Amino acid sequence: MGSAVVEFRAFCHADIPHLLTWFQTPAELTQWGGPKRRFPIDEPQMTALLAETVGTRPGRRIWAGERRGSLVAIASAVLDWDQGIALLTMVGVAPSARGQGLAAPFIRQVVQAVFHEPAFERLELNVYTFNTAAIRTYDALGFVREGIRRSMVRVGDERWDAAHYAMLRSEYLQHHAMNDDRILVWGAGAIGGTVGAFLKRAGHDMT
Repeated sequence: MGSAVVEFRAFCHADIPHLLTWFQTPAELTQWGGPKRRFPIDEPQMTALLAETVGTRPGRRIWAGERRGSLVAIASAVLDWDQGIALLTMVGVAPSARGQGLAAPFIRQVVQAVFHEPAFERLELNVYTFNTAAIRTYDALGFVREGIRRSMVRVGDERWDAAHYAMLRSEYLQHHAMNDDRILVWGAGAIGGTVGAFLKRAGHDMT
């Protein structure tokens, strides 16, 4: 098994070719990106999502986990700055890196990145109820299940239920006390600089 240590940074355009190899069926793509992603996922779709990350109050952030020069994890948050709510989406681990303990530490850094921005009081997500491994991870990280969204998505001839989870800032402070670990954010030009800037404001030692 490989090391669970990953470098946490902004997702960038150079990561797209690696990501495009992860999803072999429409169901796999929907499980990762929801029903709005078109199969097969392609560069124009990901470029459009990256365009949403630009600006001081972007509509979205996308993060990457890198290990030994390879993309091994991705996650995104759709940002409602007015209401202070972030929706965690597109959480995935590369097929070659699954089962190696990468998901929990990577998602923990995503949670930290969201709540280090003072505007956000709530982080929420939907996870399909058959995805028991992901549910165990969210439970362990302190997310609270708030209900089931029945028959939420149609995939072929099936309909999938999704569990709705959330974490409030107060719960984050309780379950994820700040520590002195460094968070490495590099690459991605202005996007990486934006991520690094608000982490630095929160007192992290940026390498």
